[in-house]
Amino acid sequence: MSSNKNFFNQIYSELALITIMFLFFFQLISDMFEAVYALCLLTLSLNENVLAVLFLLSPVVLFFFRKGFPDKLMVIIGEIMIACRIIEPLLDTQLKMIFSGLGVGCFLIFFPVFLQKKNPNNHEKNSLKIGLGLSIALTASILFRTLGITVDISTYSVFQWIGWILALIAAVMILGLLKIERNVNTGKINSDVKLGGPLKILGLSFGLMSILILIYFAFSSPTVISRWTEGNYLAIIIILALVVALFAVVSIFKPEIITKFKLWMVLLWNGLFVLMLVITIAFNQVSFPSVEGAYPIDTPPTTIIPQIPLLFLLILSPIILIDFTILSRELFKSKPSTWKLGGSFIITSGYLLVMILAKIFTSVWDYIPIVGPFFRDMFWFVFLIIGLTIVLPILLVKESSLRFKISLNKIRSKITIAGIIGIITIGTIIGGFLTESYPVEQTGAISSIKVMTYNIRQGYDEYGSWNFDGQLEVIRAEDPDILGLQESDMTRISGGNKDEVRYFANKLDLYSYFGPTVVVGTFGYALLSKYPIDNPTTFYVYSIGEQIACIQAEITIGATTFNVFVTHPAGPGRVTQQETMLSRIEGKSNVIFMGDFNFDPSKQAYNITTAVLEDCWIVAGSSTIGTVPQSWITRLPAERIDHIFVSPGTNVVDCRYFGGTDSDHPACVAEIQL
Repeated sequence: MSSNKNFFNQIYSELALITIMFLFFFQLISDMFEAVYALCLLTLSLNENVLAVLFLLSPVVLFFFRKGFPDKLMVIIGEIMIACRIIEPLLDTQLKMIFSGLGVGCFLIFFPVFLQKKNPNNHEKNSLKIGLGLSIALTASILFRTLGITVDISTYSVFQWIGWILALIAAVMILGLLKIERNVNTGKINSDVKLGGPLKILGLSFGLMSILILIYFAFSSPTVISRWTEGNYLAIIIILALVVALFAVVSIFKPEIITKFKLWMVLLWNGLFVLMLVITIAFNQVSFPSVEGAYPIDTPPTTIIPQIPLLFLLILSPIILIDFTILSRELFKSKPSTWKLGGSFIITSGYLLVMILAKIFTSVWDYIPIVGPFFRDMFWFVFLIIGLTIVLPILLVKESSLRFKISLNKIRSKITIAGIIGIITIGTIIGGFLTESYPVEQTGAISSIKVMTYNIRQGYDEYGSWNFDGQLEVIRAEDPDILGLQESDMTRISGGNKDEVRYFANKLDLYSYFGPTVVVGTFGYALLSKYPIDNPTTFYVYSIGEQIACIQAEITIGATTFNVFVTHPAGPGRVTQQETMLSRIEGKSNVIFMGDFNFDPSKQAYNITTAVLEDCWIVAGSSTIGTVPQSWITRLPAERIDHIFVSPGTNVVDCRYFGGTDSDHPACVAEIQL
């Protein structure tokens, strides 16, 4: 027994365990809600798969252990979480939902038990490890997302070995919890350790949970923040990676720097951070009037002003890691019982669920009866609530919790940890440059171009499975010069915080423009091109139900400048929507108007369009239907709803539908002779 204990004392790293468990939590919860949403997307309604959210209520089991949670059971639950993280990326959508949900549920039991079992006398060092572990997990998440072009590379394809190695490390480390004394129930308690009441424990737990939510919603995948403002993605990655690394280095070598802050300074820093968070979103929020005559509404031109609060937001962001450190310390000093902490995490896990649903509702509000409409144009409000539930618990922190007199480990360990953080940060910056899109300048004579429109169903195939690469191959097979995408709104928690537009632009080396910023709650539109996209903008049309928009841009190919429009009208009032969009086209030459229009040739909206423009399918004459989803075979060509319209007189030499089951829509490509 003694030799086993010495062995674990030599190899055990609590910091490594904490880091990996935080990282796995962010990965698991991301995959869980992506899978739930994908399965609901199949029926365009809430269905039995939403019951998976009950995994979030797993802390209820802690009520059965009022006298203390067994160490062995804590280890078993932690090992189950690790196993779920390894298994779930290999499974289909429904099984992925179950295993990732189980993994999340295990974390929500493991984490509070882990906190409760820490020796309150060591609250200073324990809280530094917690804060540092979260910061390293955040830097690792940013690295993996950057290298995978917004897809976490450690959960994907051949690079899953990265996750396997991390899982092996965590699985071994967690066994050390059985061999190293951790229980708090024996020995003399320091004078600064005082039992906290249930409300204090609840408040501190709310603060911790809100920070985890904010990291999950945005900071663990910086492309989310870049799509709020269409700010420079590479700059955002670099700034965020550097400031988080700076906090980590300070925590390792100079934690006493926090001592220089007064509590009011921490509160002020928090207040400024939340203010910048809300302003960054609000600057890009569009208020949609209910009066039809107020449309079309143009997106305000991009200026430097909205980027200023974004810059301050990124610079101020380490405060959430400081908060996590001092809230953890105050929690340790409060010596919570299993019952108190369990009850608090039951409530805060319910809060986690509410905030996830609230964020999803801001984009799917039209599909949620009664409750949904409240969330229209309320994207900013969701983050305001999260921000307030981070700031308010700081009021429960005593000034003494800001006083750090010790640092972590020996100097050799400090240098090792700092070196790992440095490698992650440098890797992130280099990865950012390597994964940028670098379009190749087109040279030589151009006799014709290919134009393609594709509803990519938010990255899922006909059966609800994540399918970036399948859709990429559909596009690559035709190699279009101009590509319009619909339902391309990836940077949401319902899409795993991935960005398919950025993914495609990188893989195909195309210029790209993403339509409505995600904060406005519309479904995404995108324009990609081999040629520079000039004067891109998005305008909105009157809608009953989900808000409808249209991309407008100019693309010059050879001596011809095309006026390109990409849209996806839906809901009632499609004729009015179409008339508004056609009014923007009036008087323009070389028009390409494409998208999933949700109307077939028998509808009035189609007829008013073809009175102004020509349908490529009709003009080409010899059009064919290739491989398309089974559900579309009986609908083509008479019930086509994905169209490419062009100016009268355009020489269209071919038009085809194809795409297999890689989306629930066929792609449509037209070849235009110049």
